[in-house]
This record gives sequence, structure tokens and C-alpha cells, in this order.
Amino acid sequence: MLCIGVDIGGTFTDVIVYEPATARLAEAKTLSTPHDPAAAIFEGLAKLGVSLDAVDRFVHGTTRVTNALLEGSGDPVSVVTTDGFRDVLEMGLGHRPQLYSVKEAARPSLVPRSLRHTLRERVAADGSVIEALDTGHLDEVLDRVAAAGPGTVAVCLLHSYRNPSHERAAAQRLAERYPNLVCTVSSDVVPEQGEYERFATTVLNASVRGTVADYLRGLGTALAGAGYLHPLSIMTSSGGVVSTDEASRLPINLALSGPAGGVAAAVYVAGLAGYSNVITCDIGGTSTDVCLIKDGAPLMTSDGTIAGYPNRTFQVEINTIGAGGGSIAWRDLGGELRIGPRSAGSTPGPACYGRGGTEPTTTDAHLLVGHLDPQESLGGEVRLDPAPAQAATAVLAEQLGLDAMELAHGILRLATIKMTSAIKEISVARGHDPRDFVLMPFGGAGPMHATALADELGISRVLVPPVPGNFSALGFVTARARHDYVRTVLAAADESGLAAARAVVAELEDAARAQLKAEDGVEADQVSFALTVGMRFRGQSHHLAVAVDGLPATAEDLVAAFHAAYAERYAYVRTDHPAEIVNCRLTAFGPSPVVRFAAPSGGQAQPARTRLYGPDGWVDAAVWRRSELGPGIRVTGPAVVRENGSTTVVGAGWSGAADEHGNLLLTRD
Repeated sequence: MLCIGVDIGGTFTDVIVYEPATARLAEAKTLSTPHDPAAAIFEGLAKLGVSLDAVDRFVHGTTRVTNALLEGSGDPVSVVTTDGFRDVLEMGLGHRPQLYSVKEAARPSLVPRSLRHTLRERVAADGSVIEALDTGHLDEVLDRVAAAGPGTVAVCLLHSYRNPSHERAAAQRLAERYPNLVCTVSSDVVPEQGEYERFATTVLNASVRGTVADYLRGLGTALAGAGYLHPLSIMTSSGGVVSTDEASRLPINLALSGPAGGVAAAVYVAGLAGYSNVITCDIGGTSTDVCLIKDGAPLMTSDGTIAGYPNRTFQVEINTIGAGGGSIAWRDLGGELRIGPRSAGSTPGPACYGRGGTEPTTTDAHLLVGHLDPQESLGGEVRLDPAPAQAATAVLAEQLGLDAMELAHGILRLATIKMTSAIKEISVARGHDPRDFVLMPFGGAGPMHATALADELGISRVLVPPVPGNFSALGFVTARARHDYVRTVLAAADESGLAAARAVVAELEDAARAQLKAEDGVEADQVSFALTVGMRFRGQSHHLAVAVDGLPATAEDLVAAFHAAYAERYAYVRTDHPAEIVNCRLTAFGPSPVVRFAAPSGGQAQPARTRLYGPDGWVDAAVWRRSELGPGIRVTGPAVVRENGSTTVVGAGWSGAADEHGNLLLTRD
């Protein structure tokens, strides 16, 4: 039987097929079809000759949530909130995007005031009821909600993270009286303190529920019609997989499903190779996504944003910049060369695609300097034509007073510097020395920049994984069932607070075992847990997540762990100041799929030759096929290693070979 992972990106749709019995990986790329995403999936499966009746696991990552929120195409939402808090979504946090600009326009409210309805009720910060829910008034409010028009409702009541009874009562009454309205309650989406962040995330979730549910329902029907008879699994932003029911109920958890797949694969593959500290660099058609993995786990956050609004769901901490293979090079008003964030996408695509693109992109530059072979199609899908790439580059080069090759090299140099800055933000700025990490590049363009990035950062090892061009899709195959839970504690970090935290964790563990059993078929003895405790010094408004292997025996030990984490992050700590426990966050995992990777069998005795353009002009370089890098074959730069879906550029001073897991390990000489 086969396992399939599918990742739909802005330019390409990636398909991975894994056969456990033989450890065989097959990959395909097709141009994405935004009007009908499933069409690109079936085209990829047809390329690989895969019949869905032979597949027993299908995991999918979707950009539907991200695209809908960025484009503002989600459904309109009505909000029900506590009397007196109607304008929380309007006021926000008061942050200024530009600190000293008095003319900076605020982002529009997620919901117009006419669709925000207030309810007479009040729960205190400790969960006690100050004002009971008035059922008669509730019915009046729900009548106004139904008359307002939107078919989606977000119930966001004050302090529901402590006591959700009023929210649940309102949702139940809404279901009884208006069953056609779809209701989302904030205590399900973000059961944490912080009114604006919780309300905003709940509204974002509500706005895309219909879009995602329709998409997943349609895809499931199409797969079933083609012979797939098992449940469809969906990749989440935290790096795990959930059922389609869970994904449809909480679609905001899918906002980073594609990039999170690459991080999940990196954790798995790097772990097999024996590396626990890794920096990932996923360079696709429109963007570069970087993430730091420390001690075998990626950095996580609940302080994300999307379309400029808070997204407080738990997610892999990924830093994204607008620099990818389709990023357009341009000249700013000051006459300086710029790269991105505007992208040529898949239509018309880079100039070398021959589909009408007239502006030079990063892909055009790679083709002109010799990194890409015009005799081979990109990803097996797109034939590259140097002539339009040369013409597009020549126009911009003339404006800048350069020749076309100098500009092409400059485009790649500038793109590398932008990517380096993105990596420093998640490493150096967080107290981590990138020289202590292995760089793992993937995505269609990742390995082409890898050794140049490593040189900029002082990194001495680069691990190019199997099928880097389809690596995020591979992450879907390696991912395991995962559910994340959080509960606010808000107590002093003393023995009483620790006892409260223990009670919370016990409740969360019971809930996790029940959900994994009901939704994923995972037995209780197969469940594993990871725990972090949100802590802060008294008086602070932000907390720090402290990873613990179970709650320690004493409050003193917990505070010591907090001090150590604080010192690592901020380089100082006030050990004489009292600490507080803010929340407990539990992650529950199902068993990890066993995925093996076969090393290349070898066979190429001597490499072909080519020429590459760099800072010293044209130089001779070796050309290898990755599938033929068997035992004893060593690649020495300058060289290129070609494979379907990606090309690795091995810079001067670098060399490496394939390892037993199918990785290409490069080291600086």
C-alpha cells in the first residue's frame, strides 16, 4: 500500500508517493490550478501512474485559509460579545506599525460595527459569574443576528477562557433556533486571555469555515470517486495532522500547513541523520520560509499574524520573506536594485517560462549564470528558454549600467543577503549562534542558494534532504496525529500555583487521550505528550514558554527552569523578582509513521562539465546526477547536482557525498 502527500503552493503543486515496503519515493510537480486545486493533484498522480485504490494514507496541505484571509475573500461574520465590549475589534491593541507616523491608517475592523451585537452577561477574570446570562435577552440578540444576514457567527464573550458556560449556552441556543447558521465560539479557538487577540482569531476562523469545509468536502468526494476509501488527513500549522472534521471546525489552524510540512519533514530527516539543531530554509516560487529547530523540536509561537491581524493559534515559528524563484528584480526610485516581494507566480511566471513574463526574476538569473540547464524542464513541467530571460535581464541591466551577466549575479547575491537576514532574525536575534546549526535547504530553489547562505552565516555543514523540491509534501507523509491544548492558570509560581497547574495538565491529558481515540483511532498507550509552561515575572504583560519534561517536583525547580530559559532568550535574568505561571500548553502526539529513505545506488563514474558565472566570472564546474551519487563518490565544488524538482549548487570550498539515508551532506573544506 502507498502513502501520499500533496502540497499546493502558489506556483507548483507537489505530490509525493511513498511505498513503505520498498522505501521507494516518487515525486511529481504540476503547475497549480487556483480555479480548481484538485485538478493539479490528479494531474500529478496521473504522471506517477498511481491508482488511488492502492493508497491507504492521503495527507494534504492547503493554502485555502491563507489565500482567503490575505485576499479578504472570507465570508462575512456576525459577532456576539459581552455588553460594553462591542468595540474591542475596532480598538485593537493600539500598536503603531510606524512608530513615529501620525498619518498611519489603522487596519479596518474585521467586522463592521453594525454586525457586532452585545449580550447582557458577565464572567469575572477568575471564572465566577458576575451577571448571569439572560435567556430572554439572548433570544432577542440571536433574532437580530439572524436578521443581519451573514450565515456565520462568532461568539466572543469576556473571560470565556476561564468559564466558557455562557458561550456554550449561546451557541447551543443558536443551533436550536437557527440551525442554518454556523457558530464558532472563542473558547474553542483560543482558550487564552487577551480579548482582542482571542476575538480576532475567532472571527478569522469563522470567516473561512465555509470556504474550507466546501473545499475539503469537494476534495474528499473527488478522491472517493477515484477509488480512495480511507479518511483524508490535513496538515496543520503546528506540524501535525488532523481529521477533515477537525480541520473544517478550526480551519485557522491550517494557515501555515504548507511551510509546517517542510519543518515536520526536516525534524524527521535530520533526526535520522543524527542532527538535532537545524536551520531550515524553504525557498519556493514566491517566498522564503526559515525556521529554527533546537534539540529536535522547532521553535513554536502563539503570537502569529495573518493579513495584519492576530492569529493566536499554536504554530511553528516561521519567518517568511518575499524572496523566491519567481521574485521580480526591479529598480527603485533611488536607482537601487531590489528583489521582490512582487512575484511572477505561475502565470505568467518568470520570463524564461516563455509565457509572457517580461521582468527578470531570480529563476531567470539562475538560468543565465548556469545553475539551471535549459535542456531540462523545471520540475519536469516547465521548459526553460534562455532568450526571454536574457532579454528581460538586459533591459534592467541597461537601466543600472551593468551587463546582463553582472546583473544576474547581483540578483542572486541580493536574494541571498535577504535570506541571510531572515535566518538571523530567528537565530542571532533569539540568542542562537547559527554556526552551531546545520543548514537544511529545500523547496525548488533552496539548494541553489544553500552554500552561499552558509558562507554568509559561517555555517560549516549543509544537509540537502531527499526530494528537496517536494519536501513539504514529504513532511505530510512523515507527520503524525497531533492536537494542541492550552489552559490559563494565572497563579504565583509557588506550591499552590504548581498544584493548580498539575490539575490543569491532568485534565488536558484526559481530554487529549479521548480526542485522539475518537478522531484518530490512537489508543491511550500510544499517546505521547510535550508540555510547556507559560511564565513571566510579576508585572510583565508577555510570558515565555518554558519547555519541561513533565511538571517538576517543586515550585523552586519550576522557577529555576524559567530563569534558565529567560537567561538564554534575553541574556539576563532577575532572580530576585517573583514569577508567575500564566498557562499550561500540552501537545499530544499519536505514533510516528516509520518512513525510510534509500541511499542512491551510484553508477556515474565521471561527472559532466559545465560553466558557472560567479564573482570571478565564468568558471568550469562538474555536473552530477543525484540519483547516481553512490558510495565512494564525492562532489567537490564548484559543481551542480541535478535532480527532478531541484538543483544543488556546490560552491567553491565545499565538498560532500550522499549518506545512508539519501541526504547529500556538504561540508566546508
